[in-house]
Amino acid sequence: MSTTQTDTLSIDGMSCDHCVKLVREALQDLEGVTVDDVEVGAATVTYDADVLSQATFAEALDDAGFSLAA
Repeated sequence: MSTTQTDTLSIDGMSCDHCVKLVREALQDLEGVTVDDVEVGAATVTYDADVLSQATFAEALDDAGFSLAA
């Protein structure tokens, strides 16, 4: 059985609407992730916590040129 979880990720390196678009696309590309909201500095996502981890989000954001805030 999966554990659905909703988290707000704090994201460093975002400063504009273009950044919001890039982050949204990077997170939407992750299988099993629903992007609920993205704004400068944060994204709210719903995902299966048994399958995905914070490291998965950190890697996707890094690939897009941003970083998951500690």
